[in-house]
Amino acid sequence: MDIEVLRKLLERELSSDELTEIDEEFYRDLASFRKALEINAERHEERGEDIEKRLYLAQLYLLQQIVREILKIRLHKIVDMAFEGVPRNLVGDEKKIFAIISAFINGEPLPLEGEVEIKETEEVIEEKQVRPTFVDLYLIKVDIPRIIDEELKEYGPFKAGDLVSLPRSLGNVLVKREVAERITLSL
Repeated sequence: MDIEVLRKLLERELSSDELTEIDEEFYRDLASFRKALEINAERHEERGEDIEKRLYLAQLYLLQQIVREILKIRLHKIVDMAFEGVPRNLVGDEKKIFAIISAFINGEPLPLEGEVEIKETEEVIEEKQVRPTFVDLYLIKVDIPRIIDEELKEYGPFKAGDLVSLPRSLGNVLVKREVAERITLSL
């Protein structure tokens, strides 16, 4: 698993009314990938390698934002399926979520093991922990060969319909040339 795989999954989820079929081990693989990024960031911090640490932290942040969007879309589709009463392409805990929502909709007892206690808590968020609330992605309108940014880093090639994460400077050029559209995701 990597960021590119997740980006493509997000594209598929955005472009389909149905739940995209994913591997049964998707959520386990996702947790492993997240943990690997965290461990690599910590390891580079211990070595005093600040640039490498920041690269892993940036990947981790991007991972969290993409996964958040994927989950929001998938949960919305699961709720829609629960109203229809027809589950499709559910994996792991999504099946439990579907069963709970379906039972709730139909006024049936919730299919939970044991009693569930819900505690209301008040979260205190420190200002220094607040992250940016928007992420820019770019929807590519036409096929684009590889492109190079000002730091000589290559991106692409891209196909029409791809949803990509690019440096803002490069994204701005593509938007000005009307070959891409900026999509801002609120987090």
